[in-house]
Amino acid sequence: MAKNERKTRTKRAIFVVIALLLVAYLISSTYARYSTVGEATGKVDIAEWHVVMTPDDGGAALTSTTRDITFTVQSNNNVVPNKIAPAVTAVATIELDLTGTEVAVDFTATVGEMTNNLPSGVTLPSRVTLTSAVDGGTPGTAQVIPLVNNSAFTTTNGKKTVTLTLTWENSDTDAAKTEDTAVGVAGGTLTIPVTLTVQQHIGA
Repeated sequence: MAKNERKTRTKRAIFVVIALLLVAYLISSTYARYSTVGEATGKVDIAEWHVVMTPDDGGAALTSTTRDITFTVQSNNNVVPNKIAPAVTAVATIELDLTGTEVAVDFTATVGEMTNNLPSGVTLPSRVTLTSAVDGGTPGTAQVIPLVNNSAFTTTNGKKTVTLTLTWENSDTDAAKTEDTAVGVAGGTLTIPVTLTVQQHIGA
């Protein structure tokens, strides 16, 4: 009797093992229909950044620099030559060299900390607005310089002429207006520190 039970148990165990193997095969076969195995490799390079803002920087790529820039006072039929008064402008040009840069560029120019002596009666930066225009474009307080054809700037399209314009604003007080109008600008030029700043343009 015990011998027959052992045989029955053995048969049952063999049947269970076979059943488990069959179920495992069916599951793996079905899963394989909906799965794939593969390998992929990728490489992401950091975009090149090389912006030279003035010849004084010696070819160094910078994100910010402050330079004394000489502005030429523009003639105005309503103001005696070489005098400063509301609405008078003074202009200077600089060159940005973006050659090799692989991202669009944000550029701003601001009146820097005053470290030199201005003519008596001239107060900066509270009474002037400084704007910039790239390659004759629309003046503004900040400029976006886009890539050309989604490629890195080259020696052909990377040299940008930037026009900086100082505009004297109308003061709230008559005394300040009189001070500005009384100031003579030697040789029609005015040298002030300007801070030039560039950064990567973030946008779609």
